[in-house]
Amino acid sequence: MSEWTDRDVRQRDAAAEYEHIMTTPAPPAMGAYIDAGVIGFVFGEMWRRGVLTPRDRRWITLACVGVAGAPIPMETHTYAALNSGDVTNEEIDEFLLFFGTQTGWPRGSAMNQWILTAMAKIAEERGEEMQLPRFVPWTGPVDDDVRRERGETAYKDVHAVTAPPAKTAFRGRAYYDYLYGEVWTRDEHLTRRDRRLIAISCCAELGVDEEITDHLEAALRNRELTYEELQEAVMHIAVYLGWPVARHLDDLLVAVAERVGVSSG
Repeated sequence: MSEWTDRDVRQRDAAAEYEHIMTTPAPPAMGAYIDAGVIGFVFGEMWRRGVLTPRDRRWITLACVGVAGAPIPMETHTYAALNSGDVTNEEIDEFLLFFGTQTGWPRGSAMNQWILTAMAKIAEERGEEMQLPRFVPWTGPVDDDVRRERGETAYKDVHAVTAPPAKTAFRGRAYYDYLYGEVWTRDEHLTRRDRRLIAISCCAELGVDEEITDHLEAALRNRELTYEELQEAVMHIAVYLGWPVARHLDDLLVAVAERVGVSSG
């Protein structure tokens, strides 16, 4: 049963949630899109559902608006994530590096513009000097065989299966050596759970089913996310990437859960 019996009270609570999440005043209901959509469902229902943490929802949102290449949402959500304190400068900078590997450096560069703008705006509003993130530097060079072994070990750790042989330059140098051996292993500012949610969100929009399935199955087998949490992630992704994208992702999740043998109960 709904917690509301009065429409005005529901809309007031929804607007308050918008202001809590976005750290700015809620927009007036100028049409159905704002009234029944943005204020009503997105903030009145979805953001208030629990199950996932606010930090989880920040990463999903940032990944979705970034991969969609939506300038206004990128501007407002980078600002909100940082201004709320849910995400630090260092964490969003690490997010950006990982986001770049999932969607490509051009999308990463677009997102970086809004991240830096948000950092500068918040510092100005607070009367502070803008502080660039204290980032973790790129790992030092090692012999090729050591680098490959490190990448294959990281892949097995991330996906809970042995890395298939690298038969191409991409699989070896880019996939195992760099993505897994040097990016997935950076654990100072993002957790494995954070990266998994970001990867699933990006892959959902890009439509790469094999990669999505691998991440969903690994998340369940490694107990990083429960089936209930992954269902909630799908609902959140629906809001920012659309119901058709989420329906397909939901179908993949159900199939993976059946194969792994888990349920929401």
